[in-house]
Amino acid sequence: MTSIYIVRHGQASFGKKDYDNLSEIGEKQSFLLGEHFKKLKLNFDKIYVGTLKRQIQTSEKILKNYENKINIERTQLLNEYDVKSVLTGFVNGRELTYDELHNKKTHFNLLRNSVMAWSENKITYSVNETWDQFEKRAETFLNLFKETKKNNILVISSGGTISMMLRLLLNLPSDQFANFHFQIYNSSYSKIKINENGMALSLFNCISHLEMERNSDIITYV
Repeated sequence: MTSIYIVRHGQASFGKKDYDNLSEIGEKQSFLLGEHFKKLKLNFDKIYVGTLKRQIQTSEKILKNYENKINIERTQLLNEYDVKSVLTGFVNGRELTYDELHNKKTHFNLLRNSVMAWSENKITYSVNETWDQFEKRAETFLNLFKETKKNNILVISSGGTISMMLRLLLNLPSDQFANFHFQIYNSSYSKIKINENGMALSLFNCISHLEMERNSDIITYV
């Protein structure tokens, strides 16, 4: 049996000049996850990670808990969709306001509406990646494991891409994407098991490594 552990990156730098870097909290979240995996005696045969800095940094913090060298493959298939492109497409190309980019409540209200319109192909303004292309990208990654012989695989990606993979795995309609997307915690992991019957989700959005810290500040969505 193969087990795939799919991890969302640690907290990034929302509201800062360069979002694509882990915050101090994100670094701690990621290290704690690696520590948790080590306590579970989890050894990974291979690691797949996206090419975004926050994803790579998450992998590095996790691996500080491991002495042995693990085969790592970086792939753009695991990168997040272009959030700014989808937001801009939803507002028909106008410049996004400061609040829309930096105020969490305003930003995520707009993002939820944008994602719903994107999933229904209602955005007519040009975006960098169509919904169908995003769906195909996630499907392409999942298909890599149809005939895998490895035992434990670690995957480090982002909330939107993970949500798309899980939606496809569970054969849910597009309008269910947002229900996954906006509840996945930073540094959480979900687990997919693969056997002769195919793929099945066995664990979703686990943050036991954070809950054990008994500090609510370390549990984040953004």
